[in-house]
Amino acid sequence: MKRVGLFLAFSLVVGACGAEDSASTTTTPVATTVSPNARVKYSTRTLGTIESPVDLVERSSEDDWLYVVSQSGIIQKWSRDGKTRETILDISDVTSVGGERGLLGLAFRTVDNQWQAFLNRTNTNGDTEITVLLVNADGTFSSTQSPGNLVLRVAQPYSNHNGGAVLVGPDNMLYVFMGDGGSANDPDRYAQNMDSLLGKILRIDPRVGGGYDIPVDNPFVTSSRPEIWSIGLRNPWRPTFDSFGSLWIADVGQNEWEEVHVLSVGKELAGRGANLGWSAFEGTRRFNDDVTAPNALTPVFEYPHSEGRCSISGGAVGNNTSTPSRAGWYFFSDYCSGDVRAILTDGATTVAEENVVKDMGNVTAVRSTNSSVYILSADGKVRELVVTRS
Repeated sequence: MKRVGLFLAFSLVVGACGAEDSASTTTTPVATTVSPNARVKYSTRTLGTIESPVDLVERSSEDDWLYVVSQSGIIQKWSRDGKTRETILDISDVTSVGGERGLLGLAFRTVDNQWQAFLNRTNTNGDTEITVLLVNADGTFSSTQSPGNLVLRVAQPYSNHNGGAVLVGPDNMLYVFMGDGGSANDPDRYAQNMDSLLGKILRIDPRVGGGYDIPVDNPFVTSSRPEIWSIGLRNPWRPTFDSFGSLWIADVGQNEWEEVHVLSVGKELAGRGANLGWSAFEGTRRFNDDVTAPNALTPVFEYPHSEGRCSISGGAVGNNTSTPSRAGWYFFSDYCSGDVRAILTDGATTVAEENVVKDMGNVTAVRSTNSSVYILSADGKVRELVVTRS
C-alpha cells in the first residue's frame, strides 16, 4: 500500500466519523491498557473553528493568548477561552496551499527582551521557507501581510513530506524539522545523505534581519551542511520539547508502521548527532536494503496500519497542570482513525498506554501549552482536552 499523504487533501470535504458537532463538552470513557497512575476521565471542549488548523502555540504561560495556525496562510490570536479571536497574519498570497503544503509551523523566542516569531511555510514555488517577524507588545506581528525576513530556504523536490515544524529549544536556538523531500520510499535517498538538508533536524541561530548563524556546538560544524542536528527522518509531524528538554518526535511512516522517538537529555542536548533510521528502517523493520543507518535509534513506540490508522499526528507531553495524574505521558492521534491515545515511556520502551478520546475526525495535530492539551482537526475544530481524576 502506498503511503497516505499526511493531510490527504484539505480541499476535500472530510467526514468527522461521529465527532461531536456542538461546543459542549463530550465525555468519552477512558479504556486503560496498563496504567501505573490514578484513573482519569477525559472529555473535550470545543474552543472554536478555523480553516485547516495545523498548529497551536503559546508565547509564554503568562501570555493571555493562544496562536492558532491555519494551513491556508493565516494566524489568529485567540483568548484562552476561545471567545476572542483576531487574525494577526494573512500570507495566503505568498503561500502554496494544498495537500501537504501551506503555512505549517510557528514558534516564538525572546532575545534582549524582544519577542520574535518564526514561520515555516511552502512558498509559491513549493519550497520551504523559514522567516522571522518581530512581535509587538500586544502579541500582534510587525506585519500583517508579510512573512517577514527570510532566514532559510530549502528546495522541495516533491509536494509532500515538507515536515513543517519549527521549535525553539531550551537553548533558545531554532530547530527546523525537514521531511525527506517527498514522493514515496525516499526515492533520492535524502534522509541519510549528509549533503542534503532533507530528512533532517536543523539547528540554527536566526538573525532578525535575515539569515542565520551556526551554533558552534552543532555536531557537524565541519561538514558541508553544518546546520544538521539529527538525521534519518521521513516526515516528522508536530514534534515537541517537554519541560525537561527531551525532544519527542512522531515520524509518519511509509507502508505499515508509525513511530515515536524520544531524544533524551544527557551529556548532550537532546538529539545531538542522532540518527532516527529512515529510510534504512521503517520503525524497527528493515526498509531500503541499499541504505545504511549506523547507530540508528529504536523508537519507543510504534503501531501498525490497522484499525483504520494510517498516519500519526503528534504530539504533546502532559504535565501536572495540563493533564492531572498524567504528567510525562505523551498524547498523540492518527489522521485516519481520529482516536487520541497516550503512552508512558521509560525512555527506551513504552511501559503504559491508554485510549483517551475517539471520533475526533481527521486529527491534524495534538498540541500543548503549559496549562492545556489541544486537539486540532481538519474540519476546523480546535478542542481542549479536559482531564479529571476519577
